[in-house]
Amino acid sequence: MKKTLTHTALGALLALGLSTAVFAAQGQAGSGEPSPDTGTKAGTPAKPPPPGPIISPQTAGHTETIEGELLRIDKDVYVVKDLTGKEVRLTVDKDTTIDGNIVLHDQIVARATAMEKKHTSGKWHAASIKKR
Repeated sequence: MKKTLTHTALGALLALGLSTAVFAAQGQAGSGEPSPDTGTKAGTPAKPPPPGPIISPQTAGHTETIEGELLRIDKDVYVVKDLTGKEVRLTVDKDTTIDGNIVLHDQIVARATAMEKKHTSGKWHAASIKKR
């Protein structure tokens, strides 16, 4: 009888410890305090990232890294399909550093500055372009 009671008590403690560890790992301690890793209150779902490209400047002049496949070259504009599938236009000029021989369908990485306040236009000035 004593052995059964001991096993039952140990099992209850183990279950309590595991459930506490799972809640803590999920940031659901239930205190209503901000979770240390997210900065949001426990139980509040995290906001999904905004739709569109991995670039999200708020003003013209914002610099980002753009990665994707080079679809075409139209004179001084490189058209890239970014990692989200959106076409981004990179304007190149004498100040753009192009590393290596970049050809159509190459995977590239570009450092670029937004040319317009609305980043959804997809117009950027490329400071540098290189193969990924």
